[in-house]
Amino acid sequence: MVERGEMKLDNQVAKYLPESITVPTHNGKEMTLLDLAAHTSGLPRDPNNLTPTRGLPENAFADYSAERLYGFLRGFTLRRDPGAQFEYSNVGMALLGHVLSCKAGTNYESLVIERICRPLKMDSTRITLTPELKARLAIGHDRLGKPAPNWDFQVYDGAGGLRSTANDLLKYISANLGLVKSTLAPLMEKTHVIRNKGTATHGDTAMAWVNRGEGYQSGMELLGHAGATGGYETFIGFDKKQRRGVVVLCNQQGGLSPETIGWLLLKGVRLSREIAIGLSASTNAVGIGVALDFDAKMRTVRITKVIPDSPASESGLSPGLVVQRIDGVVTTDKSLTECVGRIRGNPGTKVRLELFDPKQNATNLVELTRRRIQM
Repeated sequence: MVERGEMKLDNQVAKYLPESITVPTHNGKEMTLLDLAAHTSGLPRDPNNLTPTRGLPENAFADYSAERLYGFLRGFTLRRDPGAQFEYSNVGMALLGHVLSCKAGTNYESLVIERICRPLKMDSTRITLTPELKARLAIGHDRLGKPAPNWDFQVYDGAGGLRSTANDLLKYISANLGLVKSTLAPLMEKTHVIRNKGTATHGDTAMAWVNRGEGYQSGMELLGHAGATGGYETFIGFDKKQRRGVVVLCNQQGGLSPETIGWLLLKGVRLSREIAIGLSASTNAVGIGVALDFDAKMRTVRITKVIPDSPASESGLSPGLVVQRIDGVVTTDKSLTECVGRIRGNPGTKVRLELFDPKQNATNLVELTRRRIQM
């Protein structure tokens, strides 16, 4: 077994693969382990030779072997230098897990169990489930609520093969926050270091924690990560300042987003029925017909767009108006996610807005009826 600490993040990926395997470069620059861990390798989200034998999307990675991964690497051309730009990459994470396993001389699951699960007593986190763990596995469901088959992984284990429980993931978060003593703590701290600031899709990013821009308004130091496989969606995250964490697990895809719930909980938002309805995927096209953005000067949200033939346009609302209250709730330092959730809702229900017009230096109260919006 390889000694801990022997692999350096600035080492080139090719160093740990067979000499016959070609790893793509750009302008002579080779990708490193850090590039893979920080999603800056230049590799795409998924490989272009993903043609599963079992059909999409039910079990897309079941036949994706190391040989097929090597074939993808040989044929792929990088568009920019490794390390130059953040781009989320599942295949990059799969390659990282494979490289680590090759260096350690074992498989990915054994490596995770030895280095992470055993030290943290995460006894319910595995890829290969025992009969006892299988009996406890929640059945996944698709967007229609029908049972969905579990996905299988080969070389893609590093990107999505692990199954876990809320209790185990809370142990993992506790170790990241230093709430429990662990030899992993110094390494975990390194994964929290922000490597890319203000990316378009994930906000500030670390290894491979992200903040999606959440917490910017209130100065909170939030980090989290979401994921999904067939029939399941998950989010884990934590607040570094207050040393609080959250785990949200869902055994149905396409419903109320665990990631959305997780960020709101980390920010101390009380999840009311109204917010749940507003954030439900089934009501995403229901609202009053406005787009919102955060106004840093006012520390609240403002209207940036009004959709024609919507309740907002019919009531004379216009871009630039600052939303000060939604149904009596002050919006100062509230996230966009929470404000959107409060504005959306069931068709036919009403929402009251307190709006400030900076041009007129005037405040207005309006009551609008939610309806389905034609985008």
